[in-house]
Amino acid sequence: METHIYKNKEKMADALADWICNKINATLQVQEYFTWALSGGSTPQLLYKKLAEDPYKNKIEWNRIHIFWGDERVVPFTDERNNARMAFDLLLDAVNIPTKNIHIMRTDIEPNFAVDAYRNLVHSFFDNTEKSFDLVLLGIGEDGHTLSLFPGSTIIEEHVHWVNSIYNADQQMYRITLMPILVNKASSIVFMVEGEKKSEVLHQILQGPYQPKHLPAQIIKPEKGELHWFLDEAVAKKLSTQNT
Repeated sequence: METHIYKNKEKMADALADWICNKINATLQVQEYFTWALSGGSTPQLLYKKLAEDPYKNKIEWNRIHIFWGDERVVPFTDERNNARMAFDLLLDAVNIPTKNIHIMRTDIEPNFAVDAYRNLVHSFFDNTEKSFDLVLLGIGEDGHTLSLFPGSTIIEEHVHWVNSIYNADQQMYRITLMPILVNKASSIVFMVEGEKKSEVLHQILQGPYQPKHLPAQIIKPEKGELHWFLDEAVAKKLSTQNT
């Protein structure tokens, strides 16, 4: 695991955009396409905006990128809470990526059917590969959740299916999520976290006892891939050691 700490979220987003461009270009030297699972929420929005503009926009062969999502809120695509819509608005509509390379989690059908469809999709990509995604971008919530794995969730310890759905009572909505059994097979996993409000939970996740039912982000541990935490100084302030 490597931690990368930057003065503010702007510098963090710049550094991560550079890192992603370099990762994609190096990977495409040795394989046909690059598979990337995006994160929702507010934290990656600045990153997506940067990748949609020069100089980063033209550093990536977007026609060789396949886009997936780590999780999705089961709300219509037109709803501002929809993770896919956010990515289209800030990034995907601005780059030259083929529609066939964008793999959204459907929210226009019942969640169980959407789960079956996404399971079939990811199995078609990764059944015969040693690793899964080339990159999974993740964030954490103030409660320690990642993906749609919330504290106390019944699916946290489910180790069979690659995709599941869960009803979030607090939000009064279903959510569809990739599962750790698939995510932990990724070549690279990057957590992007910023802001003082998440400093305590970040400290608990990285330096507290292992209690994944309480802090689901702790269950994300690559089997053979690399794990990076991109942080700003505000969120990293409670960490006892800081590697930049």
